[in-house]
Amino acid sequence: MADQPPAIRAVLDPSAMLSYARGHVHVGELVIDIAAEGALVALPTVALLGAYLRAADDEVARDALALLATLDGVAVLPLGPAEADLVAATVPLAGGDIVRAHALWAALRYHAYYFTTEPQAAPSALAAWQVHPIPVEDA
Repeated sequence: MADQPPAIRAVLDPSAMLSYARGHVHVGELVIDIAAEGALVALPTVALLGAYLRAADDEVARDALALLATLDGVAVLPLGPAEADLVAATVPLAGGDIVRAHALWAALRYHAYYFTTEPQAAPSALAAWQVHPIPVEDA
């Protein structure tokens, strides 16, 4: 029997990625904890693009986003033709926000947690158990 790929346990929305990029420890701790379980944290590519757009004037943050995408325990989710059709169906559920739609699709597809610093903006299509706020600042 072939080995199963690691499960995707969590999805980061752009705000959570940006939190990491700005040096807050919460996302890094999350990645370490989930990787220790043999699972993955997902970065949907369109959400990653959204994080890069929000960090456009911050070279250090952009470098940190590039690092985040290469960490052990992190999977960058592609948006190929098959995924694009499925993600498009979630755009209305994300209030027309394509960036959040890709993160929403990933959380729904993998029955994963959705991490965000903006829980008030999390799509309502997510179950309450899925939405996990990340503090904006370190404790």
